[in-house]
Amino acid sequence: MKKIKIFIPTLLFLFILSCSANERPQFQYRSDRTKKYNDQYFYSKRFRDNIFYKCLQYGYGDSLNFKIGKLMAEKDLFSPYDEPFMPREESMQDSLAKRIISNMPTPYIHLEDETIEGKNFIISSCLSYYESNELNIIIKKLYKQKVKEDKKLWGKDYK
Repeated sequence: MKKIKIFIPTLLFLFILSCSANERPQFQYRSDRTKKYNDQYFYSKRFRDNIFYKCLQYGYGDSLNFKIGKLMAEKDLFSPYDEPFMPREESMQDSLAKRIISNMPTPYIHLEDETIEGKNFIISSCLSYYESNELNIIIKKLYKQKVKEDKKLWGKDYK
């Protein structure tokens, strides 16, 4: 009985310690540069957004000359960031987006009412990659290289 009295509170304590909070920034309509967020956050956001757009573009391909992209461009400004990416970063975004689309497994659902030939989970796959740890690691590595190059080009305190 004594062991149970010690075991249960210890187990509860360990359970509470193992819980971690989701530490994503609060949703904002515009990503204004505030003190709360730093350049790495904005670089990451820009990179993710670009990969998402490219992923959609490659996913839908030339279906009706990517009609959905043209419709979106009529109303959507896409990204609030004006800084262009370096060619190396652009080509990496292209290759990552192409890889996401080309490695999508065939759909696994069975619908009796509808045929799913030629269809896949394009948006879902692109969104999943947008949030992935793999993309986090790539972005952190690229940002470190960018900072190193900027310091080399502009000096120690370039900001």
